Amino acid sequence: MTPIGVDVDLIADPGSAAELAAMLHPAEQAEIEDLPPVRRPRALARLWTRKEAYLKGLGTGLGRDPAADYVGSGGPDGPYPPTGWTLLDIPVDRGYAAAVAVHGALTTPLPRMNRL
Repeated sequence: MTPIGVDVDLIADPGSAAELAAMLHPAEQAEIEDLPPVRRPRALARLWTRKEAYLKGLGTGLGRDPAADYVGSGGPDGPYPPTGWTLLDIPVDRGYAAAVAVHGALTTPLPRMNRL
């Protein structure tokens, strides 16, 4: 059986986004801080859903300190997910972010997303 975690969240307002960012790994906090303030809430939501999907995949959820593991923002030039994990953003409606974490490499093509 392959461990999988999934998370969907609303994009937080700037004040709540700053509170959430303070709970992340120091390198992730720096990634968010390096962005222009207007881009931070969306970037944080993307990073947070990746983080929470990974923690759910581990089986701990937020029972494990979100600062303990670095999942990164997933940009094309890195940083990269934890060793042995694949993290993917899931397209969702505006105002939300979603991600899936799979232990191991994906061996099938990415699924096609459809809205009902």
